Amino acid sequence: MSGERQRPERVTQLQVSHSLRAHQRQWYADLQARVADGEPYILTSPIAPHEIFEALDLLYITDAWYSGLVAARRQSAHFSNVMSAHGYHDGLRRYMALGLGVVLDPDHPDKPWGGLPRASAVVTTNEGGGGAAELARMWGIPYLGLDQPAMRVMHPEWWSMQRRQWEDYDETDRIDMMAAQFEEVVRLAERVAGRKLDRDRLAGIVDRVNRQEEHFDAIRRIIVDSPKLPARLGEVMSQTMGIQWHRGSQWALDQAAAFHAEVKALADAEAWVCPNERHRLMYVGAGLWQKLDFFDSFEDSHGVVFVRSNYLSIASDGYLRYGARDPIRALASRYTVLAKQMWIPPLGGAWAVHEAREHRVSGALQLDSNRGIAFITRALRDAGVPVLDLPVDPVDARSWNDDRMRALVVDFIENALEKNKEKMDA
Repeated sequence: MSGERQRPERVTQLQVSHSLRAHQRQWYADLQARVADGEPYILTSPIAPHEIFEALDLLYITDAWYSGLVAARRQSAHFSNVMSAHGYHDGLRRYMALGLGVVLDPDHPDKPWGGLPRASAVVTTNEGGGGAAELARMWGIPYLGLDQPAMRVMHPEWWSMQRRQWEDYDETDRIDMMAAQFEEVVRLAERVAGRKLDRDRLAGIVDRVNRQEEHFDAIRRIIVDSPKLPARLGEVMSQTMGIQWHRGSQWALDQAAAFHAEVKALADAEAWVCPNERHRLMYVGAGLWQKLDFFDSFEDSHGVVFVRSNYLSIASDGYLRYGARDPIRALASRYTVLAKQMWIPPLGGAWAVHEAREHRVSGALQLDSNRGIAFITRALRDAGVPVLDLPVDPVDARSWNDDRMRALVVDFIENALEKNKEKMDA
């Protein structure tokens, strides 16, 4: 009929996904070339002050990001077996350690993006459980392990405090301890880079990270408020993490702005990934990087979409720090607690329940883990949210059986979710 608004076609893939992949490949190729020419780089972890390296124009690679790349290329089983063959136990977290497997197999003809080059130093957390410390030993390079001081005061609604009340939330003496460690990071990074840190430039980078995370916060709000989902979870996770590994750079801010603009345009146009959306699920846990398309598998058959993960939500709730006079102190506050609030009781459970309500979910999937996950399961179920724990490693393909995982989720949808919906509709 003339004058009737036509629905746009179903969303297939975000345009920013293409620009992200192109940038990541070119960035890594450039890094490989620069390292081959003698330029130093730092091997680091997600819970480390990347902003300091950015301010020093010092190259760095995040071990978890590289492990995710190995998993996404469907090579995690091979390199996990390489580690086992070299005597490394299966308890070594593959989420941080697949780079070690790549280094242990130098003759492999298809190392992900050319392999992991020898670093000049390692900066990571002491509790990572990955392979960074072992790589530092093998390469004979400096290793700096960071400790996150234990929380003494629990504020269950932490997400309402961390942006502006972070000095109160993170406790002054804990921030002091973390800031002292970050000064060690500065000294090591200055030695590796061969130049002094410009603190004013660091302050500008910390501010740029805030602006980047504000785009993530806006994207989460669009997903929460939209009647249906405008962007698939796998792409949202890939965008968020791909940008986070470059946080503080101008490229990261520009990419986050483009990501925000595209999701907003799709929502404004009412372009949904699943027009027949019936159930909204949340995902709790480390990213299922070995099988991100798994989240799309139930759209046509069951009208199921995944609307939430830890990645976008922690970008919104865990990174922002306003009112900082000292950039080192703002970074210390962020990393004093970052990641822990997603897991430890009662913080992880309270956040998961809040997120479930905000995103209007019918149920939750989460990875089997010993990091306080049982308390999150209990909190969600006590709040009336059905939960399915997937017995699988986020990156180790040896733990994945496609038929079994699909059967588990289908059973969860057709029984727990449908029965819960019938009860709620009654």
